[in-house]
Amino acid sequence: MKNKIALILWISGFIHLNLYANLIPKLFQLSPLPWLGWAVGFFVVAFLLGRYVLRLKGLQSFGMQLHRGWGWNLLIGFILGFGIWGLKNLVFYSMGKFEVAGMMDAGFIYPMLALALLGMFFSSAINDLMIRGYSFAFCKKENLLRWYLILATVLYALDDSWNEGIDVMNLVFSAVLGISLAYTVLKTGSIWMTIGIHWGSNVMYRMMSGFDGQGIWKLENVTEGVQYEYISLLVTALLFPIVFLLLRNKNWQTEEKPMQESTPPQVLA
Repeated sequence: MKNKIALILWISGFIHLNLYANLIPKLFQLSPLPWLGWAVGFFVVAFLLGRYVLRLKGLQSFGMQLHRGWGWNLLIGFILGFGIWGLKNLVFYSMGKFEVAGMMDAGFIYPMLALALLGMFFSSAINDLMIRGYSFAFCKKENLLRWYLILATVLYALDDSWNEGIDVMNLVFSAVLGISLAYTVLKTGSIWMTIGIHWGSNVMYRMMSGFDGQGIWKLENVTEGVQYEYISLLVTALLFPIVFLLLRNKNWQTEEKPMQESTPPQVLA
């Protein structure tokens, strides 16, 4: 590191973003409209921090550039995250973790799904920019990309303690998921695929549990047990070999200049 002042700016910037993202929702009970204002405000703060404090190009330096294929990266990520979490719940069901007694009525399902799609997109994008996008910009600028996977994974595991508390199993789970998410950033050069994975998994989670414990299915005889934690960890670990095989081709790497069109990247067999 050539400049200790630069390091202080990077660290203080991360702390400010983290406090904005994690502390404000804990201090204030935000209804949907103020919550949306808070979410949009995060990206304004991140832009100002990147442009005027860290001397970057704004949000695009944090991996949110609209490069060629960004929309497909987002979509593919959503499918992966939704699919892995769907598989996890299917395994839980086959193990007898819960029984399905039916579905909620349409008047409950549609508004809840709309709220889940919108809310979980912003929540996922905030977390991915703050953790993986921010650390990617730091490592790229300081020529430390060889440390990116470790840095991003550790930050994600520690940051998740805001929500889950400090617990060994939670830390391991966050590390297993975090390394897969960070790998997509390293291979694609942007955070769109990791946003998609995060978004899809969160939407599936809300479909099962909703925002207050009630998802779109009526679950009965729900049981808990350490065996389900291990299964959750094993199924989540499947994500890494999937993204590794998917992104093994260099064509996934983004170009420096943003493109207007969003076309699917080619994947070689």
